[in-house]
Amino acid sequence: MTLLDRYILSAFARSFFFSMLAASLIFVTIDLVEHLDKFVDAKVNGWLVARYYWLYLPYIVYLTIPVGVLLATLFSIGGFVYRNELTAMQASGVSLWRVLTLMLLAVLPLSGAVWFLGETVVPKYNYERKEIYRVEVRKGKGSASSRQGRIYLQTSPTQFLKIESYDPGKQTGYKAVLQTIENGHVIERVEADSLLFVNGTWALKHGTKTGFEERSISQHDVELLQCPQFKFTPDDLLRVNIAPEEMSYKDIRSLVMRLQAAGLRATRWMVDLAFKIAQPFATFIIVLFGVPFAAFRRRGGLVLGFGLSLLVCFVYFGFMQVGKILGYGGDLSPILAAWAGNIVFGIIGMMLFVRAPK
Repeated sequence: MTLLDRYILSAFARSFFFSMLAASLIFVTIDLVEHLDKFVDAKVNGWLVARYYWLYLPYIVYLTIPVGVLLATLFSIGGFVYRNELTAMQASGVSLWRVLTLMLLAVLPLSGAVWFLGETVVPKYNYERKEIYRVEVRKGKGSASSRQGRIYLQTSPTQFLKIESYDPGKQTGYKAVLQTIENGHVIERVEADSLLFVNGTWALKHGTKTGFEERSISQHDVELLQCPQFKFTPDDLLRVNIAPEEMSYKDIRSLVMRLQAAGLRATRWMVDLAFKIAQPFATFIIVLFGVPFAAFRRRGGLVLGFGLSLLVCFVYFGFMQVGKILGYGGDLSPILAAWAGNIVFGIIGMMLFVRAPK
């Protein structure tokens, strides 16, 4: 590695460090202002609030690494342009392509860090953080240690299940109702005292089965009704109120497979699954866009450059969120929804690189 390479990387590293620090402080400040009254009303002590934000920090870093990379790229390359250092580099034989390659190699560990955080630290810490909020702030019950409230599930294209409450410790649901609906009409209804998970299979216990035929109604008691068509597991019931950021790629993929096996709509989870892959690659796309974008000399100096950097960040996040919303609604395929921002910025980056002074 040459002295010039170290100079470029050190400038990028400094900008990235300050960008991440500023983004994290802004993130925490906004969230604290939004929830401060809730912490005060719940009389949560300061140490627990500090722990809450300590657990929040990995998720903030996970979300803001692409933004930090974008700001660091724009600030470092933009600084080279305004100080005429990029012109001097090119005059000495160092092309913009070499600078771009060096920056892409620099963000490779950051891309790996995004994947690592998203698969290990972030789901675990987010779950614990939200448990603190659910139990200590909202004074509710912990999702993994006590009964959950009413649960509704579509177990097949024609069957719908309602459970009044679920006890994770006993793997038992109470006051279960299973309805089979075809062509808009209820053709069968099972009401049971409990829903048990025994030997890997769900079963309705102590219930009444009612059949609705065209001109008659039949009814009889059932002691134990096996339900092998139920593809969900006890862990899935725990995840009913769990957000995607509390789950790893493996967890979401497993959930999607079980939903699809049951014939259920899994579009929303498929979009979140695709975002798990798109997020780490965003660092490369951002550098591909940021280097040629910052290489153009503009009037207005660093102030204009700073404003443009923030604008680009908002536009990038806007593309990501719009893609996610369209994906949730089924207007875009899950993969296209997750990669919309990367695709758009990647294409613009390649066009800018072709036009940028080499």
